[in-house]
Amino acid sequence: MRFTLRLDIINHQNINVLAFYSGQYINYVINVYSDDNQSALHFLNQNIIDLNNTVVMTGDFNIRNNDWDPNYPHHSVYTKDLLTLAKSLDLDLSLPINPGPIRFADNPRDTNSVIDLAFINPNNSGFGQHSLYPKLCRPSDHVSLIIEVSINETNIDNSFWSISKDSEEEKNFIKAITDGTLTLDTSNIMSKENLEVVAQQLASIFNEAWYSQAKKKHITKHSKEWWNYECTESLNRYRNTGDIEHW
Repeated sequence: MRFTLRLDIINHQNINVLAFYSGQYINYVINVYSDDNQSALHFLNQNIIDLNNTVVMTGDFNIRNNDWDPNYPHHSVYTKDLLTLAKSLDLDLSLPINPGPIRFADNPRDTNSVIDLAFINPNNSGFGQHSLYPKLCRPSDHVSLIIEVSINETNIDNSFWSISKDSEEEKNFIKAITDGTLTLDTSNIMSKENLEVVAQQLASIFNEAWYSQAKKKHITKHSKEWWNYECTESLNRYRNTGDIEHW
């Protein structure tokens, strides 16, 4: 499982959006640090984000509230904003299976608190209820939150689809894409809905062209390794220049 930091979605010093592919969908994990002025929370509520398949939002929200801290008798004025944000992402507040303080006060006169929270998508069975792990606390004054992730056993497909370079199939593939693209009606893509329709039509053109010309091949113990030092050099050259001639 590979995670990618998505600065193109949110570029904020106190908010990290991580994306990972589950085999069917792109899922998101959001990590938040909201200071005493609730800067990050205000940013998220003022900049509406459409992140379908958000599975977890967690972090230090700096909000004390009796709903998740029974030793604190009050309710914060920011609680409604936080819960509204979570609801917009289809997330529910997760209470740890071993409740306890999460931040230990530096001043012995102050009480320990619960300000690190986890919100989990209830429809995603892969992410269970979280727990606290005090052993991972030091040198931080915050207890670590642990969320168990279920990973199902999968059978790795040892086959792939490909089109040979400079083959007749490659020519047909390019022609099918070119002809199909010319039929697209792009005269009215000013709305998000119309743009999504055209994008889906374009994806269908590529998909149909690929599978009409590509051949399925199987990887066996007799298959030859094709990646070599020259491939690495070529890839690095393309990444450095971005020139299509180096692709």
